[in-house]
Amino acid sequence: MLHVTDRAGDHVTARLPEDVDLDSTPGLRAVGDRMIDEGCRHLTLDASRVVTLDSTGITALIAWYQRLVPLDGSLKVTGLSDHLSALLVRLGLHGVITEPDAPVTGPAGSV
Repeated sequence: MLHVTDRAGDHVTARLPEDVDLDSTPGLRAVGDRMIDEGCRHLTLDASRVVTLDSTGITALIAWYQRLVPLDGSLKVTGLSDHLSALLVRLGLHGVITEPDAPVTGPAGSV
């Protein structure tokens, strides 16, 4: 489940669980959607504990991004492991849903 660690106005920071996958994503989506419905416009997700991020988790991130941007909001994912950062680079999502200035290495150590 998403664990809210900070809330200030329309900014919310929440920690993702270890597994963001087919089993956990429906619950995560429900909580994230409810936060947006209740006025969250800038959502920062701490992924420092994430071990598994599958396609359903990626879909949830994209859906939240697509809901927040038209509201002049933002979605940021921080604390990604090298493996997950590289995955987001390959998917073309780095700089869109991750901190643009965060050091990220691509496959085989390239930037």
